Amino acid sequence: MATRMTAEDSMMRPPLSVQLYTVREQLTTDPAGTMEALATMGFTAVEPYGLDALEPAVAHAVREQGLTVPTAHGAVIAQTAVVLETATALGCQTVIEPWQPASAFADRDGIAAIARSLNDAAAQAADQGMTVGYHNHDHELRQLVEGVPALLLLAELTDERVQFELDAYWCAVAGADPVHIARSLGDRLVAVHAKDGDPHADVSAQVAAGAGSVPIAATLAAAPHARAIVEFDLLPASGMDAIAESLRYLRALENQS
Repeated sequence: MATRMTAEDSMMRPPLSVQLYTVREQLTTDPAGTMEALATMGFTAVEPYGLDALEPAVAHAVREQGLTVPTAHGAVIAQTAVVLETATALGCQTVIEPWQPASAFADRDGIAAIARSLNDAAAQAADQGMTVGYHNHDHELRQLVEGVPALLLLAELTDERVQFELDAYWCAVAGADPVHIARSLGDRLVAVHAKDGDPHADVSAQVAAGAGSVPIAATLAAAPHARAIVEFDLLPASGMDAIAESLRYLRALENQS
């Protein structure tokens, strides 16, 4: 049975957002129309990707629709200055490193190196009134280092001001429990990618939030301060309707008492 979110949880949770990687193909041909469609659905916030090389037309479309950018993905470690500059222009609060290779999480030394880079980036971001975060895929949770998932060791080795964004789907693909990981990250977990599907099947066959077997509701209940973000790595055949369905599901969770 899905865990119900309390009224207190929904009052504390930031507004829903959508990761723009979900609509990357649509943005290539019609950024203005795509952003208008998301705003019409009811989104007030978006999460851009590729902040180190963000297309001006996408940034313009975001501003034209009056959408906020509380979080964004970019090469935080490799191109800190560029990412922070673009984030500042968008009014972004948290810039998130979206990926580091599995080889970097093979042992404590590799994880410590990532931690140092994130700490350095966080110090630079703090000078500009922003924070830095890290987003997981499956390898950071599949790989155990010193008996714990590599992602949790990264949390241990980073400064407290480094935050995290949990991709619930990739966590489940790794065989880890997203609810447990959410609780372990505590207040440092600022966002959850509410991505769904069957983590034991084709990872490209993702479905609307609530229609798969990932414990989205329970994960969000375990992280009442985290922003829920709709994302698909690959949209199903229903296209934009799947995004709207995810939004309806997440709003229904918020309305539960």
